[in-house]
Amino acid sequence: MSQQLELLTESSSQWISVSYITPEIQMKEIKPFVALAVKELEGKPDSRISNLMNVNKFAAVRAVVRHVSRHRSAIKGPWNKSDLQAFLESLRFSADCAHELSSLLCSDLIYENMPKHLTVKPSIVSLKWKIDVSLSQSNISSEDADREQAKRIMYRDTKVILLFKLTDGQTHTCRLSVSKFHELRYVIASALKYMIVLEKRKCMRGL
Repeated sequence: MSQQLELLTESSSQWISVSYITPEIQMKEIKPFVALAVKELEGKPDSRISNLMNVNKFAAVRAVVRHVSRHRSAIKGPWNKSDLQAFLESLRFSADCAHELSSLLCSDLIYENMPKHLTVKPSIVSLKWKIDVSLSQSNISSEDADREQAKRIMYRDTKVILLFKLTDGQTHTCRLSVSKFHELRYVIASALKYMIVLEKRKCMRGL
């Protein structure tokens, strides 16, 4: 799976309700729905939205436009049309509708006036880590440490190197002490726990 498709398909559970509506959408509805959705996201809602007969269809297209628009700021370069089309077809858009909608969403023109609150920072594509014991071994040797001293030096001077690759193509390297690495693990585990609790609340369902 490409990086772009992986980014688009994360949190797939949020699309369950949308996928019930998308098979009913006709290709002729795609372009006007996208135009209305873009205006609304730009803070300039069109009065025609309040008079739409197919509110559910529009809401489904608007959700897709918002999702793709938010993540456009997190990638380096334009959207890959085949990835977009694959994502849309996974939401049960017909092949014609997926082709039409992906063509519109691949145009950078529709993102020019999107407000900043719709943008997202690049997310992590991959994370690799390794242990660096070169400093600790050097210090053990230079200090002629005994067994107990060597243990303390290993814990103090061993580094955990984290290599992050982001959706915009950037790579970042972080060097952490063992204690800081365990602190990071605890913070991430706690955040994931709270996210799971939050997702189970009724007020969050359907967002």
